[in-house]
Order: sequence, then C-alpha cells, then structure tokens
Amino acid sequence: MRGFTLIELMIVLAIVAILSAVAIPLYGAYTERAIRAEAEQELLNVQTVEEDYFNSYRAYTVDETALEDFYGVKITGKHFKIDIVDTTLPYLATAYICYNSAGAGCGSGNKNLTCTITTGQEKPNCI
Repeated sequence: MRGFTLIELMIVLAIVAILSAVAIPLYGAYTERAIRAEAEQELLNVQTVEEDYFNSYRAYTVDETALEDFYGVKITGKHFKIDIVDTTLPYLATAYICYNSAGAGCGSGNKNLTCTITTGQEKPNCI
C-alpha cells in the first residue's frame, strides 16, 4: 500500500500550524517597522528641503504642495501624512502614521504613532 497515514498528515498539519502561528505576528511587526521607517525617511527629506529652502530664501516654507511638486518630498504616503506648521522661524513637521488606514485619511485623530522633526534635530522623535 502506498500513501500517507492519517497520523502522518496530522503531524504535518500541526507543524504548518505552528510555523504559521510564529510567522504571522512577525510579519505584522515587520510591516509596521517598514511603514515607520518610510515616514521617518520622508521627515528627514522634509528637513533637508526646508534647510535648502532657508538657505535660498532666508525663510522656511509651510507650502506642502510646493515641497511635494517641486522638491519631490512625499507628504502623503500609503500609511502616513505629514503636516508642516510654521512657528515663526523654525518649522515643525509632524508625520501621523496609521498602520491600518490610508495616508490621506490619516491625521491626529486616528493615528497609531506620531513622529516630529524641527530645525536642528538629527532624527525624528516618535511617540
């Protein structure tokens, strides 16, 4: 007789279930780290563009469309939205990160994480 016994199939099924139980949470954490890293990178891009803009015009800009259209900064990503606020001389860029919703609808009310960067900061501060 050829084939597998019921016990052998059940053992294989149990092994697959255990591997799935370990892999699925790890995948979720991995995607959340990737979304956060993308938002932090875009905040660093905002910082670079703001400093370049300041060197050219002696003022920071809060015009998000200009930053996106002319300088290539991604203001709205798949899971994040960046807001830039003018606080007189320094700027304040805030990224709202939403793991389970679209970036355009992401904001301060439905965020999972908030990262900010301002003048002179080396890396974004995430809370």
